[in-house]
Formats: sequence, C-alpha cells, structure tokens
Amino acid sequence: MKIGLKSWAGAMVGAALLGAASVIPAHAEGVFETYINSWRAGNESRRWTDNNTSSDYTGIYFSGCDADGGGGFNYAGLQLWKDIPNAPDRGMGFRTNYCSWVDYGDPDSKGNYYFELTDVSHGTYLSVNYVKVGW
Repeated sequence: MKIGLKSWAGAMVGAALLGAASVIPAHAEGVFETYINSWRAGNESRRWTDNNTSSDYTGIYFSGCDADGGGGFNYAGLQLWKDIPNAPDRGMGFRTNYCSWVDYGDPDSKGNYYFELTDVSHGTYLSVNYVKVGW
C-alpha cells in the first residue's frame, strides 16, 4: 500500500504544481509571459529557442481574450512555426485556442520557434490580457 500512497501523493503534488503554474509543467525547459494588443491575422510572436533537452510539449495559454467584432471572443487560430534560416519556415501544427491552453506536443527538434495568429472569430483584432508560452 505504501507504493500506492506514494503514487497517489505524487500525482496530487504534480496536479497542484500544474495548476499553480497555469498549466505549464514545473520542469518545462522554458517559458515566457506576455500579452497581445490588437493583433490581426498574420501577426507573429517573439521567437524562442527550444534546445530539445526534454520531451516537454510546446503549449500556448491565453487568458482574458477579446475580439473587436461585437460578438465577443470565440476562438483564435494559431500556427506554430519553426524558424528555418535561409529557407521557408516549417509549419509545426495548427491549433484553435478558445482562450485557454493549446498543446502542440513535443516538436522533438532543436531550433527557434514562434506562433502566428491565423484567424480571429467575431472580429479583425485580437487582444489577450495574459499569454504564457511553454516548451
């Protein structure tokens, strides 16, 4: 029974850490926090470097979302890109963010990454009070 209690306790601690970090694992390789002010489709985030030293997933968290179209915010389309010097950048997946967490899995490739806003529901401009990117 000791092993079962340890596993259960470990799971509870892990869940608490996950919740406290706004869904970014405590052992994530990297993280940055920012906001979005009046982005349109085509706007890009800053670049970050994933050294691929872990198998952590890349994810983007939104909180406090607003669109200018009068219907309220519904979703934002986000494309994850890997920056490829002297060549076209490589698409690493598309996700729809409903003002929460979206997960791209582990890109399993060392490099520089960024996300692009591809679509805003109910409007042209997107604003997000809090953005957290983890990898």
